[in-house]
Amino acid sequence: MSNIDQRMNRLEKQVRTYRLLTLLLVSGIFGLAVMGFKDKQVPPEVLKAKSFQVVNDNGDVLAEMSTEKGNGLITTYTPSGRKLFQVFTSDGGGGGINTFDTDGQVNFKVTRTSDGGGYMALFNSNRKEVFEVGTTTANSGYFRVNDKNGEKLAWLTFTENGGGYFSLSGKDNKEYIKLSTPEAGGRVGIYNGNSTRIGFIGAMDNKDGNITIYNNAGTRTGSVPAN
Repeated sequence: MSNIDQRMNRLEKQVRTYRLLTLLLVSGIFGLAVMGFKDKQVPPEVLKAKSFQVVNDNGDVLAEMSTEKGNGLITTYTPSGRKLFQVFTSDGGGGGINTFDTDGQVNFKVTRTSDGGGYMALFNSNRKEVFEVGTTTANSGYFRVNDKNGEKLAWLTFTENGGGYFSLSGKDNKEYIKLSTPEAGGRVGIYNGNSTRIGFIGAMDNKDGNITIYNNAGTRTGSVPAN
């Protein structure tokens, strides 16, 4: 091979090397430019849409933000589409939370009472309310335990003149035992199936202690102290 051929081969190798270096340099500059452009992108301050959905790899909707009757609604689902949890607006305009059982029925609820104030309830498998806590129309708290049919068994709240009030009811929803704490002191009343008081123990209005027995018609038959 002549010297000219050798020089030409070396020159061609150098040209290929320069081309490769140039290509790498251009690619690097382009990559940096793209990265710099991405870094300088400013995320939007507000995203607006009528609905947002979160899906799994199979496309099943697991969470959704949407509207209902003109109000906001957030719901989560199982992959099969059954509701699990929901944040909604109640009919009275207050916020509400529902959780759902495996059959898709509500088993826990938090919302507002019809007169304002908080309300929380638990439901059994037959969709009967068995536990309830909330606020009364007088803005005091109340606590209620029901039987399997949703009928009241125990009621805890306040007396009209101040103090606490607790009652136990039978399956006919009648109150048979009443405990109260008016200003005079503690009182216990016992009632029969006709809602007639047949026994009393507690503080009188003058703050003296008293035990009184009545017949089934409500007529007093004995008292300690006697008066």
